Formats: sequence, C-alpha cells, structure tokens
Amino acid sequence: MDTTGTPTGGRAMPDSTRGVTARRWWRDRSWWNRPRTVVVAAVLTGSLVYLAGMLLGVDPQVRAGSGTVEVTVGLVIAASMTTALAGWGVRALLLRTRSGGRRAWLVLSAVVLLVSLLGPLGAANGGAMLLLMLEHLTVGAVVALGLSRAGRRASTAGRTPAAPRA
Repeated sequence: MDTTGTPTGGRAMPDSTRGVTARRWWRDRSWWNRPRTVVVAAVLTGSLVYLAGMLLGVDPQVRAGSGTVEVTVGLVIAASMTTALAGWGVRALLLRTRSGGRRAWLVLSAVVLLVSLLGPLGAANGGAMLLLMLEHLTVGAVVALGLSRAGRRASTAGRTPAAPRA
C-alpha cells in the first residue's frame, strides 16, 4: 500500500478487480481458465500420479525394441508439458473460429486422449499399465477441461471494429 491507500501504487484498479482481495483471489474462477495455469496443473497432476504410483510400489517400465525403458518423473514432466503446450496452441487456433471452437476442441481432445491410451498398452506389467493409463487420463482431463472454457482475451472483446476504408 502507498500513501493513497491503494494497493497498486496510486493507479486506479479496473472495475473487474475491485473488491477482489488477496484473500479471495481463488473465488474468481477465471484464474483456472488461463492457459498457463492449465499447463502447470497438467505437469503437477502427472507428477503427483507418478509419485503416488511409485509410493505404492509400481515400477513403471515400457517395452521398447528388445528391452524395457524406465519411465522417470522427468519423462512424465516433459510429456505433460508438451501435451499441455500443444493443446494450448491448438485451442488458440480454434478460438479464432467464429463459434470459438469449443465443441471441436472437446471432440479433438477426446480423440487424442483415446489414441494416447494405446501407449500404456506396451507397459512391461499390469501395474505399470494401470499407472500409465491413469497418468494419461488425468493429464488429458486437466488439459481438455481446463482449456475448454478458455476464451478470447478481454482486451479484444470490447473493441469496436475498425472503420471501413473509403
């Protein structure tokens, strides 16, 4: 706070943020729909499911060629982040359509999730397959549902169209 009593250093706060204090920031549900938050949530969710599986004694290995490959938390983080960032890009492209592309986004997300579930079928054992499928489902659900309500930025929503050239 400064001498003017405003937490923004004397700048006027926009109407949309007036009354939203630091204690109540979570009540404003729009923070969840921000794509950056979805990326972080996807990475955290995938990592937590992986760590829970490790605590339960599951050894996640997948068959690759003539041997097996150990699935590490680094691979889970990289795959979750790649998936969420790619989803963010596709969702941004779909937002450019006239309808906003929400239905197309949900259908595309479901198809990609179903195809991704073929990957865990190559797990070395049943426990690893179950853990990897659970990871795919949770990360896919976070990305699909988290980005489904994403919308155009508020700064472009209130703009008036440019005057036609003469």
